[in-house]
Amino acid sequence: MVKKEDILPERDFALDLLKRLKIQLSVRRHSEKVAQKAIEIALKITKAKVDLNLIEIGALLHDIGRTKTHSFKHALIGGKILKQRGFSDKLARICETHILGGLDREDAKKVGLPEKDYIPITLEEKIICLADKHMAGTREVSIEDRFNRWFQKYGRSRILLKSKKRILKIQKEIEDLM
Repeated sequence: MVKKEDILPERDFALDLLKRLKIQLSVRRHSEKVAQKAIEIALKITKAKVDLNLIEIGALLHDIGRTKTHSFKHALIGGKILKQRGFSDKLARICETHILGGLDREDAKKVGLPEKDYIPITLEEKIICLADKHMAGTREVSIEDRFNRWFQKYGRSRILLKSKKRILKIQKEIEDLM
């Protein structure tokens, strides 16, 4: 018997779901690029076991909450959409933890999310979070470039500075597994 935490849609189903939910084409293309980048990162890891299927499907669906909003809440909404459809909690957590470099309780509250940690914990969550930060739309960028764009747009806020530090730590942790 398949456990709920192991229920993942197939790639074609995930892509079709994004279309049926009317996710903008630009967001779908971004998600496909994030999936490619996440798999590229995962394939370089030699010192840990990685669930490539979870990484691919999680990356494809990480922005599914953008059907409702482009605010920080898209992460939480995405998790709910996937849970309502009976998919894995692991998949839902990927949606919830991909924003910035993850958000701690304090920062989550500041941006209007329920007060809990949205920090990537599993290797798969971290890989997708990192891959997402490397993609500005469909264009690959460095972490430095990505955060510099956010600093220019939003200022060097405490949340962004903490997120940059967190994502650089995630990047180092993943590089150490290669």
